[in-house]
Amino acid sequence: MNLILYFFTGLLVAIIGALPLGTVNVAVINTTIKENISSALKIVFPAAIGELLLILFAISYFKTIQEFISQNNWLEYIIMLLLFVIGIVLIFGKKNCIKDENGECLVTKNKVRLSKEGIGFLLGLFNPTVLIYWLLVISFLSTKMIQLNLNTDLLLLSAFFFGAFIGKSITLYGYGKCSHILKMKVKGITTTINKVIGSLLLIVVVIQMIKISF
Repeated sequence: MNLILYFFTGLLVAIIGALPLGTVNVAVINTTIKENISSALKIVFPAAIGELLLILFAISYFKTIQEFISQNNWLEYIIMLLLFVIGIVLIFGKKNCIKDENGECLVTKNKVRLSKEGIGFLLGLFNPTVLIYWLLVISFLSTKMIQLNLNTDLLLLSAFFFGAFIGKSITLYGYGKCSHILKMKVKGITTTINKVIGSLLLIVVVIQMIKISF
């Protein structure tokens, strides 16, 4: 029963985390449209593996990060400043790229050429937004639902990781299958998403400033 619980918990939280449009989702959409779903899968599976490493990091260090931040109040101001800068860049920043008819970046100028597998893995691994999501999720799950730390039974952790891998993969695969619909319905989808995320970050900063002030 515990194995099933850990598997479906990993599956569900991974699906929820992968639903918002991000860099990996857009890469899968563009690759499917320009080539095919088989090519997109070369991004999907490495991206899911990269995210598993983020989950492992979150499980290993979420308590340490929580304690460090609580003991060093000045970090809250640094984090707010970083969120503010990132939010402004996402809202007003312009990408140095060649765009298609829908306003999506096809080729970023001066970018390093990587294989699809390499791109997928790097997009899955170096993703601060997803890391923050998993830190919050692991913290919540560990205190409210299931034990998630390095002392958890290896079989249970494996079930959680397998569920997360499947959840991430099927969600990205779904984006690939629906790519033509998404591309036609929303013009300049990455720009829109960046502005939404940037606005949300600024809202978070304002809320945090109010909490600190009062």
